[in-house]
Amino acid sequence: MGASSGLQVEVTRALVEHLLGTPGLLSHLVTFLPSLYRRTQKEVQRGTMYMTYKRTLILALATLTTAQTSTTNEPCAVVASSLSLSSSSVPAQAAYDCLESVPVDVEGDSQLIDELKIVWQFQSELGWYKNPGEDWPYGPLDVEGELDKIKNSLSSFSSEYAVQLAIQNITVRSGNFHWNHRPDILRVFTFRRQFRIASVSSDGKALPKLYIYEDVEALAEGSPDVSEISEINGQKPYDYLRSIFYSQFIDYDGKMNYMLTKGDTSQEGAFTVQPKFEGNSTDITWANGTTASAINFATTEHTSEFSNVTDGTSFFETFCTGAVSGVQTLEGNAKTAVIPPARLGPIPNTPTGTYHRRNKRQSIPNNTPYPSAVVEISTGGLSGYFLTGNGYEDIAVLKILLFYDPQSRNETEFNHEFQAAIKSFISQCISENKKKLIIDLRENGGGATNLLIDTFMQLFPTLDPFSGQRYRANDAWNKIGSAVDEVYSSPDFAKEYQDPAGEAMENSNVFRFWSWWQFRTAEGENFNSWDQFNGPLDLNSDKLTATMRYNYSDSNQVSIRPEGFDFVTGDRPSPFNASNVVMFTDALCGSSCASFHEELKNIAGVKAVTVGGLPENKPIQTVTGSKGGEVIPLFNFPLFAMVTLDMTSQLNLSSIEEDDDSLFALANAEQVKTRVGDSLSRIQSQDQIRKGDKTATPLQFIYEAADCRIFYTAETFADPDAAWKQAWDAFQDDSKCVEGSTGHKSSISGGYKPYGAGPLKAEDQPAKLPTGYGNGNGNKSGGGGGKNSGASVNVKASTALFAIAAVALVMIMM
Repeated sequence: MGASSGLQVEVTRALVEHLLGTPGLLSHLVTFLPSLYRRTQKEVQRGTMYMTYKRTLILALATLTTAQTSTTNEPCAVVASSLSLSSSSVPAQAAYDCLESVPVDVEGDSQLIDELKIVWQFQSELGWYKNPGEDWPYGPLDVEGELDKIKNSLSSFSSEYAVQLAIQNITVRSGNFHWNHRPDILRVFTFRRQFRIASVSSDGKALPKLYIYEDVEALAEGSPDVSEISEINGQKPYDYLRSIFYSQFIDYDGKMNYMLTKGDTSQEGAFTVQPKFEGNSTDITWANGTTASAINFATTEHTSEFSNVTDGTSFFETFCTGAVSGVQTLEGNAKTAVIPPARLGPIPNTPTGTYHRRNKRQSIPNNTPYPSAVVEISTGGLSGYFLTGNGYEDIAVLKILLFYDPQSRNETEFNHEFQAAIKSFISQCISENKKKLIIDLRENGGGATNLLIDTFMQLFPTLDPFSGQRYRANDAWNKIGSAVDEVYSSPDFAKEYQDPAGEAMENSNVFRFWSWWQFRTAEGENFNSWDQFNGPLDLNSDKLTATMRYNYSDSNQVSIRPEGFDFVTGDRPSPFNASNVVMFTDALCGSSCASFHEELKNIAGVKAVTVGGLPENKPIQTVTGSKGGEVIPLFNFPLFAMVTLDMTSQLNLSSIEEDDDSLFALANAEQVKTRVGDSLSRIQSQDQIRKGDKTATPLQFIYEAADCRIFYTAETFADPDAAWKQAWDAFQDDSKCVEGSTGHKSSISGGYKPYGAGPLKAEDQPAKLPTGYGNGNGNKSGGGGGKNSGASVNVKASTALFAIAAVALVMIMM
């Protein structure tokens, strides 16, 4: 595409620069536009680039109109004036200048940082960041120390936007997309580029090159007139992409894949949908010498609210006082299995109707027929296929894009539909004699725990999933748990108390995380006390609970099984032997997807082929998304503290003081509730632990290479059927893998031995068991705390407003 797109965008830029200095510029633009349209239309062969041209002119028009009509130099007033022209887009520089004009809220930010230091204590890996191990690519991270640095230099920050970016950057450096700081000011605008990029190899093994997305489609169609990108903004293209990485993945291969457009879903990637401002324009140079420059832009969903904005101060009053991200009650959604994703960029597009819609891909060489789905759920997030062609007749494909419903419909109906689709797929594989399976997990960022567990149990009905996790046993955790245990263990209290959802403590979803009697030990037995469950285990200079597992019994509706859902259990046939199954990932698999991978690899012994990443002849990890367990919105921790203090006062509990200082501070985290009080700001409450790992290292910090790495070709990028066959061929033949990518010791093919589904042996657990493990009385004191008069009054006033939201925390794993 080089020449045509370069001319189109360069002409547009020249026009804007010319008109900015031209009297009567609006009439000039109206007169000139038809001739510019005719000139570029002759050169542009693909409609997408015309839309880029069109948007550039619209942005130019909006900017020029604002420049003529605005009577102020206030950047936010300029944006507000532009948005009043019935547009939801402004030039990226204009949006950034507006954000940079918002003054620092020194007092509020100081309080917010103090509150984050309290709430973030529940982040399960907080202590591990200080000593992550040699394999961790980002080095040590002292979270509290970094927060203190920001707090101590608030007066030196240029804007409120800069302060919140600095805080967010702490979570970004964690490499864990379960831990999110998404305050109001970072969500008013979405910064975007006007084109997409993709990375493809000439043969699937040679190091890839970067192309404009439309050029990859042209390559797949056999066009000879395509040139790769040689520079972006004056840097080598992959070097530039690395310089703007700002996503939360375990390593740089994942960050790279997240930047790129996805061929099978056409997901734009974080190069296009930017997590933060990356300049006013993007300059591209192609290898054939063509150059182009396109204006970056910003969109907003808050156009109407800008009618109240005249400057940076009014921007803060409009957007940063609770309207965008403050706590909202959840009475209408009191019990839900998942929370929407909160990654700092695009989440997967869910195909609808015929999967992958190949309306532009019918001229792929050889006219390879695209298979019809043998099963497909209504959201498009799960589908199954049978491959055709010589040597592929007995291969099935199970595509799982999501373990949740992105449309947030009835949870019970979705769970049943998902489960039934897996059942139907397996049944058809048996009847059609499909004995080989590709499990396509590309772009899968997680979802509901019960669905991943059920899917594994259906695929391998003779194997018991492990799914081990643990919590960080911080001070507030211990105190809440001790109060919960005291109520549960006392017949009088247990009979008297009901949680804010009207449930007795025995079946409380509000206090589910502390309900030790609902879970199983690492060996699969029932816990006998709070002490046995809580520990804590002293590990890597931190304190952690014992490893716990979920209870899959259909009689237990608190541990993991949502209302109306039963696991598929009992003896039943399965056509698949693990040696004939392969996972196909793009390294973006995380959360529930990572948990699914753990069961498939360490319990069943399934290998993996992973596509993409940095242009290197090295191994690539199968999973670079979060490997942790359940996630919880920040605002729920003040709720937990409120309800606990209220319960303590109501029942006169002895395990903690009713005015406990630490719980009082947590309960009254007002800036958290105001600035980061919705579901997009979250922490990861659980580590996940490998069965048989004596070191008890969180899976997040264990390097796990795929058995084979491949790169997309233009054909396999454009055609999912070709991609599945490329992955299967590489699974069967290492010579089709990228040089240097096979045989890593952490991969099954490199010698890693899966633990399997048998009993967990005592010698394969951590050498040091939790303090009091197995011999506690279930009524350990939480340590009390100093008095704080008035605590119970404040708590009771707030509980009625917020406590019902705590019920929304069942089985969260995104």
